[in-house]
Amino acid sequence: MSTLITLTTDFGLQDHYVGVMKGVIAGIAPQARVIDLCHAVPPQDIARGAYILAASCRYFPAGTVHVAVVDPGVGSARRAIAVEAAGWRWVAPDNGLLGWVFEALHEAGLALGAPQGDLWHLGGGARAVVLEAREYQLPDRSQTFHGRDVFAPVAAHLASGVPLERLGPLTPAIARLPRPVPERTPTGWRGAVLHADRFGNLVTNLRAAHCPGGACRVRVAGREIEGLSPSYTAMTALGAIVGSDGYLEIAVPHGNAAALLGAGPGTLVEVEPLASADPSPEPLGG
Repeated sequence: MSTLITLTTDFGLQDHYVGVMKGVIAGIAPQARVIDLCHAVPPQDIARGAYILAASCRYFPAGTVHVAVVDPGVGSARRAIAVEAAGWRWVAPDNGLLGWVFEALHEAGLALGAPQGDLWHLGGGARAVVLEAREYQLPDRSQTFHGRDVFAPVAAHLASGVPLERLGPLTPAIARLPRPVPERTPTGWRGAVLHADRFGNLVTNLRAAHCPGGACRVRVAGREIEGLSPSYTAMTALGAIVGSDGYLEIAVPHGNAAALLGAGPGTLVEVEPLASADPSPEPLGG
């Protein structure tokens, strides 16, 4: 079993919050290796955190514990959960942060349940518990820092071999956020930007199947792009490419597409397959 723990938060690095979480983990599981996945999730942006987790979790070894804290409801009645599925484990607030993970795993061919409204109903051996066993949390739990008091210690105990079922009662479903799904249009598909990365590349919810053979017109923020580029370096101006996560990206060579277009998450993107290509069926989940 892996003793690897990843951290994804909206805490940034200018404060002590991330360091304190690592200190708590070290005190309980000194053998655990901690990897900072991302601490630059925009504050309270659950959807951005969900995207980052869904794009990343499969690249870690079985047994990894993924701690995710984007938690605008900290101190409220929202649940705290731990989940096991497909060999990985997650510890997070139950606010939709993990929902896109299960959709991504489903797309990868792992049958781990199914969505129903605002819930993901677990199946395929996936299990989740509500974190009610206080002996696996810090004794003095604050109302404002559950990353330190709940999620970090629980992750450390999991990495030390504590079984999931000791952490609290089982729950059959977890919260999910509605994920934007490409829609059919008379001429092709309409999608949206999911994420703008540090380089200003705009990651959309469209995939290669929406632009069969790379022969399509892409329209975004009043601009039109003809066809897909095989690489960033092949672009001479604003272009479109299928990125490393399998999504259509809008990019500018040696530039910033988000700044150039004034675009970001939620910006509409239209794809029109050229006459020689048939629009492909929509992939599951977009």
